[in-house]
Amino acid sequence: MTAHHAVILGAGAAGTAAARALVGHAGIHTTIIGRTGETPYSRMLIKGVAYGSVEPGLTRLPLPDADFIADTVEIVETETREVQLTSGRTVAYDSLIVATGSRPRRLDTDLPGAEQAARAGSLFTLHSLDDAVRIREAVLACGRPARIAIYGAGLIASETASALQEQGHRISLIARSELPGVAAFGRSVAARIAADHRLRVATHFGRTIERIRLDMDATVVTLDDGTDIDADLVIFALGTTPVAPAPWGIGVDVDDRLRAHGIRAHGVPNVLAAGGTAVHHDDHLGTWRIDHWDDGAAQGAHAAQALLHSLGRGDDPGPYRPRSAHMAMIHGRVVAGVGFTDRPEDALIEGVEEFVVVHEHGDTVVGASGIDAVGAVYQWGQRLHEGSS
Repeated sequence: MTAHHAVILGAGAAGTAAARALVGHAGIHTTIIGRTGETPYSRMLIKGVAYGSVEPGLTRLPLPDADFIADTVEIVETETREVQLTSGRTVAYDSLIVATGSRPRRLDTDLPGAEQAARAGSLFTLHSLDDAVRIREAVLACGRPARIAIYGAGLIASETASALQEQGHRISLIARSELPGVAAFGRSVAARIAADHRLRVATHFGRTIERIRLDMDATVVTLDDGTDIDADLVIFALGTTPVAPAPWGIGVDVDDRLRAHGIRAHGVPNVLAAGGTAVHHDDHLGTWRIDHWDDGAAQGAHAAQALLHSLGRGDDPGPYRPRSAHMAMIHGRVVAGVGFTDRPEDALIEGVEEFVVVHEHGDTVVGASGIDAVGAVYQWGQRLHEGSS
């Protein structure tokens, strides 16, 4: 009897979690396909590489006992169930899990000076291991406390600003919103983080970048109010966008069972998507997307369980609900979240040393976030797992 071939596109959090859930099941052969020339690594650790506290080699991600192909996927032919790779190789599949992740949200290509700054090596993103190594090398090359302008003030940007400021670098934090970070933290937590930023770094909230130009000893960032910021490095941290091979291109739409749908994938059994590439459409939260490591891993494992159920190899995992936790250290405070925090706050729980807010969608608690309140936030996470509020 021929083994069922499950192919997983992507070797990050979602892809490796899916593979771990599938490996060991009799009659299922699992193949992971990663990017050409790339050794799988943990995105959770790349910030430490950029700050200098983690060596690049320590980010390597152990793979489960599955076949691994490092050959970027170009096209998925859903009708013939074949994956075409950059090398020209074709891999046939019986079931497919798309876990190709995301890319940094791109700048306006018309932003004056951005292309020149990128070519000069002073414009960065912090999304991949290569990005982190480049930032680390650029900071070290300064030979002194660096002048660093960061565009964006969400989770990655805030943690980056905090860590680099603690190392003695001069940080300018620029955000388009007057109160940045609401989507990542919720309004109340975001307000407290913004207040901490104002005490420790130069903040330019409610501002956009008008142009970038190269000067003799600096990259000059000009804001829409005319302010000029001299920088050695400019880091763009404006979030991510999903990425997927053709026929999807920009993310894969999924239902609450993580089954892919769309013009060419609709009706084809056993095509699922998970992690940063998945754009969710369900009756629980509407249209939504989460792009952090722990939730990606949870989605990958759930997709694998859904696949096993469709093959009669396991129990029905039910609809996917975001319940994973995330945590960051920002200006000496532990900022924690669980579930889905991009929803209005219903309740605020404030103690002497703890600050927690609960997020609701309709009449249902879907997430919690807090400052210096990891235990309380994680208790709400346990309630989400138990299906109670």
